[in-house]
Amino acid sequence: MPERKWVFDTVALSNFFLSDSTHLLEKRYAKNGIITREVYNELASGMAAYPALREIDRLIETTVFELASLSSVEHTDYVELIGHLGKGEASCIALAKQRGVVVVTDDRMARKQCQQMSLQATGTIGILKASSLAGDISPAEADEILHGMIAAGFYSPVRNISDIVQ
Repeated sequence: MPERKWVFDTVALSNFFLSDSTHLLEKRYAKNGIITREVYNELASGMAAYPALREIDRLIETTVFELASLSSVEHTDYVELIGHLGKGEASCIALAKQRGVVVVTDDRMARKQCQQMSLQATGTIGILKASSLAGDISPAEADEILHGMIAAGFYSPVRNISDIVQ
């Protein structure tokens, strides 16, 4: 299990919630996952239409994930980033810059920003691949989860995790 901290954006979390694979986040990122209030608010705005997003409340209540507010320095960075990123992505990057955590995002612009700032980033595919390589799930289970994510609307650059872990 990872010992470092990971800050998750809305889309990455949604992929796991909407495919009924929250258990993977709980197993792999318990006590190491962070969501910003901005990400929480984005998730909350979709809860009426997508009740599976309510999983975030359980993850926070059980302290699997930490709900974090931005510090004043992080907020200054956030304001600079929202000119070209969404609020969730901007808040994750601002927090990661100051706290040295890994950004979990599938957003191309956010990943490019992380690269420019020398911040570590991963995404949904990276989590599924790492989980499979670590033995948390089999490649076949990773494929099943990915297919569920795709069925729920995730645009994936790969069709099967098993193709990239062997």
